[in-house]
Amino acid sequence: MNLQGQLLIAMPHVKDYFEQAVILICEHNAQGAMGVMINYPTDLSIAELYSKLNLMSINNRQFSQRHVTGTLVLTGGPVHSERGFIVHTKSKTEFEHSYPISDNLWLTTSADIINTFGSPDAPENYLVALGCANWAPGQLEQEIADNVWLVAPSNNYILFHTRYDDR
Repeated sequence: MNLQGQLLIAMPHVKDYFEQAVILICEHNAQGAMGVMINYPTDLSIAELYSKLNLMSINNRQFSQRHVTGTLVLTGGPVHSERGFIVHTKSKTEFEHSYPISDNLWLTTSADIINTFGSPDAPENYLVALGCANWAPGQLEQEIADNVWLVAPSNNYILFHTRYDDR
């Protein structure tokens, strides 16, 4: 069972860090699994993050109204919470550390993607998460067998065009 590209939906009885979580599985193989939560927004917009990193003036970026008010940085999970994980559609730009999740969906962990935000080189659709969730080999499969997670197909509409509280 390969869950890469699928969504995990926390069952109602889950009352820990993952209560009501929806997680996109970005990698699933013999070494375990890794994913990012897609429905826990922070109060920080992507444009504000860009500004806090002092990149706005350096790169002279203009963000659309969508990026100023609508696109928030997500809490991706409890592991590596200081690192950014960017899930995006395929881009015409190649990034240093990009990994395919599916045919048209990628995970990038390198900072070079941030330099494209607000420019024509940015991926058409993307979400930014701080942190991720990891599972040891066999752990996720056991949690699914124990009825912790419901598995559902993912699509770009859910990931990029659905309100956070509707995911």
